[in-house]
Parts: sequence; C-alpha cells; structure tokens
Amino acid sequence: MILRLAFKNIIHNGYRSLVNIVVVSIVLIIMVWTQAMYYSWIRLAETQQKDWEYGKGMLRVKTYDPYDPLSYEDSHAPIPEELRSGVEQGDLLPVLLAPATIYPQGRMLSAIIKGIPAEQDILVFPSDKLSAQQSDIIPVLIGSAMAKSTRLDQGDIFSIRVRDVNGAYNAVDAIVQEVLPIPAPSADMGTIWMNLDLMRDLRGAPHSASYFVLGDSRYQDTHTRDFRFIDRDEYFADLDQMLDNERFQQVLMYALLVFLAMIAIFDTQALAVFKRRKEIGTLAALGFTKAKIILLFTLEGSIYTLLAIIATPILGFPLFYYFSTAGFPVIDGYDEFGLPGFTEPIKFIYPIYEILIVFLVILLFTIFVSWLPTRKIAKMNPVDALRNKVD
Repeated sequence: MILRLAFKNIIHNGYRSLVNIVVVSIVLIIMVWTQAMYYSWIRLAETQQKDWEYGKGMLRVKTYDPYDPLSYEDSHAPIPEELRSGVEQGDLLPVLLAPATIYPQGRMLSAIIKGIPAEQDILVFPSDKLSAQQSDIIPVLIGSAMAKSTRLDQGDIFSIRVRDVNGAYNAVDAIVQEVLPIPAPSADMGTIWMNLDLMRDLRGAPHSASYFVLGDSRYQDTHTRDFRFIDRDEYFADLDQMLDNERFQQVLMYALLVFLAMIAIFDTQALAVFKRRKEIGTLAALGFTKAKIILLFTLEGSIYTLLAIIATPILGFPLFYYFSTAGFPVIDGYDEFGLPGFTEPIKFIYPIYEILIVFLVILLFTIFVSWLPTRKIAKMNPVDALRNKVD
C-alpha cells in the first residue's frame, strides 16, 4: 500500500517528478559513459601491449632496468639450458636489445635496436619481413611514431652503429623495410627492429638474449640464474599508476555530479514535507505511524532514482551505441606522448558489474538524502499538521 501510494504521489507531482528523473538519468548517463571510457581504454592498452610485446609474460635478464639507459649495454645473457627447449619449440621468443646511434640523412640520433627471430608467432609483430635481405643492407622495421621522430620513411637507407660485447664498434647500413602502425609505445618510440641473428652478429653475442616473451603460460614464475619472470603488475606498473591518477579525477567528477543530483532530490523532498503538511496529518489521523509516513516520503525519493536507472539505457542508448561501434576518436598528436591505448579509436566496452555498483551507490545516497528532510515529520503533531500550523 505504501509503495502504491508513493507511485501515485510521484505521478501527481507531474513535471517536477519528470525533471528529477531526467536530471538523475543524465547524471547516470555521464557516469556510465565515463566508466566505460576508462575501462575500455585500459582493456585496449593491455591488449595492445600483450599482442605486441608482453605476450603471456616476460623473462627479463636481471641486469636490465628499463628506466636506466646505462644498463642497456650489459643487458644480455646466454640462453639458459633449461629454456633452450622452449625456444626451439617456439614457446619462448628471445629478444636481444642494445643501445645504438643511427645516422638518418646525416643527423645523429640515439635509438634502441631490438633483434627478434624472423620466424615467430607469439607476437603479432610481422617479423617475417626482416628476413628479406638481398644485399649488404640490413632490412629493419620501425613504428609510425619512430618514423615521425626520425623523419624516416619506407625505403630510406641510414647507418647504424652498435657497440659489441668486447667494446668494439660495428657499423652497418639499414633500409626501412616498412613503417608499422605499432600501437604499443614501448615497441615503437625510439626502437628499431632487426633480425635476431644479424643483431647477435653485430653484438658479438651468439645464443644470447635480453628477455624472452612467453607464448606458453607454463613458463610463468620461472627464474634462472640470469633471468627473472616479470609479472603483469610489474610490467603494467606505469599504466596502473596512470589509471590511479585518472581514477582520482574520475571520483571528483562523480562526487560533483552526485552532489548536483542529490540536491535536486533533497529540495523536492524538503518542499514536499513543507507543502504536504495537511496530507501528513491526514495520514496520521488514518492510523499511519510516523515511521510509515517517513518510509513513504523516503520511498518517493528513492523511486526517482529507480526510474532514472530504468530510463538511463533508454535515453543514453544512442550515445552508448555510437561509442561502442565508432569508438572514442583519438586526438591527433596523442601518439607522441607515448600513452598506450591512444593510437586508435577506443571502442567502448560497458562493464556491467561496475556500472551496477555505481547504480547501487547512487541509490543508497538517494535513500539517505530522501530520508534527511523527513526527520521533521517525527516532530509533527497530527492535529497541528491538519490545521496547517506546523513551521
């Protein structure tokens, strides 16, 4: 009976109820859209990094520190005996890296050379194109960001100078076999890819590697004398830190939106308690306890949010559908910042579980805000309420 009466009162309020529902629904649409944007960005960034560099895990030489360029020179070790069978079977992908100096069009630039086997299927990297050497000029692959920063294009020839393990310098001429749209910044920016065998010859380090990309999960948590396993948390630490920073801003925006929506409901309920004093007195005279009257007004405020939750997928469907199919457009120049996941339109994925949690939190806030103005009902005298003498 109380629920039916609450619905009737909401309908009787007319446009005021409609305004409240629409306002709360708009707030929920913005929150769902924002939640989907962050969620989809992280999922896309992780997928790109795994497809192009991380695979199912990584075994990295212990002397390698990605944040210390001075460690790159000595970041290599012979392939351990216990890992050779995995390399031969194609379950482990060895990569050898080294700092280098390149000379494109007479300019001198620093770069990282990475050697990768020409025949591999662990990463989506088209390494088979590195086996097309037809002369003394070595074929190499670079990403679009690297091409932009070095002003290199497909077919350009430049020189590479690399220091071998004995301290001697080797120089070779290389040709850009192809410029790839690499979405993983760590595999693109400042990086040149060449055949692993040629890289080992330049470095004078046969049967050596700087890290292994796992194609089989059974090698996870593997540790040898020279190599250690890099788990997901360590590899994606930068991405997680970036997400934490963005999440803080997201929480602030959510708090502002919820505050605005709750003010609308609070004002409506406070006005209802003031204007409906005779109704409150009548309900009390009919036998309604003060607890039931408070429940009635609290239900009315909560129903606004419930109706807004129902209206959210209806009103927001065009927006949700557009970003799930066309995606969020990437602003030109964002790829130069090295942000993972910002090299292609982000097609939204809507995390139902997280969205339901947001809806539940909003509903709990609404219940509390709807209850606040009704506390005055407990202090009302039914006779005074009927005579409209309550302040």
